[in-house]
Amino acid sequence: MPDTIAELARRLAALERRVTVLERARRAPYPPWRDVPLTGDTTVADAAQPPQMRANPWNTLEFSGRIGLPGGRAVDEAVVALLPEGFWPAVPRTIPVTSDAARRALHLDIDTQGQVTLRVQDGGSVKATWLSLDSASCRTDGDDE
Repeated sequence: MPDTIAELARRLAALERRVTVLERARRAPYPPWRDVPLTGDTTVADAAQPPQMRANPWNTLEFSGRIGLPGGRAVDEAVVALLPEGFWPAVPRTIPVTSDAARRALHLDIDTQGQVTLRVQDGGSVKATWLSLDSASCRTDGDDE
């Protein structure tokens, strides 16, 4: 019985923290978009849709826009961006992204130092000229409850 009460108390405390964050966020202004600092030979694929990010009040990092890939290839483990310090997640995150790659899925790994690494399904490389960050997001805190 004490284990059940202790577990319920932990869950209630986590719920109270979440409610507090949501109440604070409701009153806070929404943050503006910032450019994603690209690395290597990655480029802005479309000037009308530059790669951007913002950290919202709900501990979520949101992305939008497109990243151009060098040589028309998505290469596994290529570093595509380095996020500024205020945008680093507390734990490593994986974000699925869309692209013009025909046969294999792509995703981005973000480590706790803000390094954004491209990952190609089954490794290697695949023909792709851009990645879309639209609707991509991840939590920045370590609390996944």
